[in-house]
Amino acid sequence: MSLAGDSSTHRGQSFFDLRVHICFHGRLLNLHLVVIPMFDRHTAGNIFNMLVKFLDTLYGKWCAKLIGMSSDGENTMTGRHTGFVTRMIACTENPVFRIWCALHQIDLVVKSATEELANSEWIMFAWSFSIFLHAQANFIISMAVKCPKKTNRWTHLGHMLQFFKDHRRKIVAYAETHCPEQTPTSRWWVITFVVSPTINTINVTFVILQNRSMLIAQQEQHIHRLIGLLVAMFCVEIVQENDDNAQYVSVGSMRILVDAIVEHIRDQGSFAIACYNDLDADDKNDIIRTVAMYAISLVIGLMGVKAKPDGNNMRLESDTPPVLPAQLIAIHHDKFVSKVLEPYRNHISAFWSLEDVDQTKANHRDLLNLYASDQILRVAIDRHTIEMSFDDAWDCAPGRFGHLRSFCGGLATVFANTMSVESDFSILKWEMDENRTCLMHLLLEGVFQAKQWALMETL
Repeated sequence: MSLAGDSSTHRGQSFFDLRVHICFHGRLLNLHLVVIPMFDRHTAGNIFNMLVKFLDTLYGKWCAKLIGMSSDGENTMTGRHTGFVTRMIACTENPVFRIWCALHQIDLVVKSATEELANSEWIMFAWSFSIFLHAQANFIISMAVKCPKKTNRWTHLGHMLQFFKDHRRKIVAYAETHCPEQTPTSRWWVITFVVSPTINTINVTFVILQNRSMLIAQQEQHIHRLIGLLVAMFCVEIVQENDDNAQYVSVGSMRILVDAIVEHIRDQGSFAIACYNDLDADDKNDIIRTVAMYAISLVIGLMGVKAKPDGNNMRLESDTPPVLPAQLIAIHHDKFVSKVLEPYRNHISAFWSLEDVDQTKANHRDLLNLYASDQILRVAIDRHTIEMSFDDAWDCAPGRFGHLRSFCGGLATVFANTMSVESDFSILKWEMDENRTCLMHLLLEGVFQAKQWALMETL
C-alpha cells in the first residue's frame, strides 16, 4: 500500500488528511483513510507522532506493507533530516518510494519562469491591472463578467490572460478613458499574447495529471510530451556549445531562431502583430530575447521535474518499475526477474509464499508467450495508451495472470500526485461551512466515509 497526506487550516482549525492506495483482488483503490484535527503546532514531529499512533492502532503491519509515501514539497513534509516523510520511511522495513507531487513542481516551474519574465515587470503589472479591473463596478456591470482573481496556483494565470485577450478592446478603451496610467503598453500586450497559449498548453497537461488513477510512468510520459509541445511551439534547439550567431537567441545549451520567435508572435493574431509593429527596433529585439529566455527556462524547468527524490531530496533518474501489460511484454523474462521482481522479494515474501512468487514468474512467461501467439491479446495490448488506467489495461486479459497483476498492482499503488488529498480538503471546506462550524470531527469523518460508500461496496 501507499500513503499520501497533507495538512490544511479551515476556520481556524487545522486538519491532516491521509489517503491510502491499495491493490485489492487485482484492482487499484484510492481511498480516503482519515482526516484528523490537529491541536498542536504543525511540526513534522507532531504530525509523525499523531499518524504513527493512528496507523499502529488501525493496522499494525503498515510498516511492512508501505511501498510509497507522497506529499507536496513543503519542508515540514519532505525535510531530508526530520521531515514527516523522512520519519515515516525510517519506520518501514523495506525500501519506499518518496514522491514529490509533480503538479506542485510544475506550478513552481511556471512561477519561476513567469517571475523572471522581463525582470518581473510584466507579471507585476498583470496582477495590479487585474486588481484595478476588480475595483471598477460600472465596468463589471457593463461587461457582465469579472476578471479572474490571483490564486496560489500559478497555472491559473492562464484564465486571467485569456480574459485580457478576449476583452482587450473594451479593456483598453475603458482604461484610456478612466485611468490612462493603467493602460497596458504594446510591449505588455505582446508578451501577454505569447505567454497565454504557453500557459494554456501547460494547463492541458496539468488537468490530465490530476487524474486519480494516474501512474508514475504515465505521468513521466505526459511531462515528456508537454516538453515536446513547448519545444515545437518555440522551435527550441539544443546545441553542444554556446552559439553567438546573431540569428539565434541562446541560453546555455539551448537556442531559438529569431525568425521563429517573430513568427510565433505573428501567429497570435492581428492585435499581437499590431502591438509588435508599434515597437521600435530596440524594443523588438528586447521582446525577442525576453520571449526566448522565457521559453527556454520553461523547457529546462520541466525537464527537471522528477516525482521521485532520494533521501537527500535530489531527483532520481531511475526508471519507474513496469506495471502495465504493454510495458511488461517489452521486457525479457530474465530481466523481469532480476530488475523488477528481485528488488521487492523481501517485501512480498513477508506475505506471499514461495509458490506465489514462482507463480508470478510463470505469469510473466505466459504473458510473453500469449502475446506472441494470441492475436486478439496482442491487438488489445498494442492499443493501450498512456491515458489508460491500470484496471482497464489489465482487463484485456480477464481471469489471467492473477499473481502478476497483483504484484504489479502493489507497485502501482504509489501515488503519482496529491490531488486526491487536495480534493478531500475541498470536501471539508464545503461540508464545514458557516452554518456548520460546530460540526463534530467524528461526524465530519462520517461524511467522508459515506461519500465513498459506493466504492467500498465493490470490495
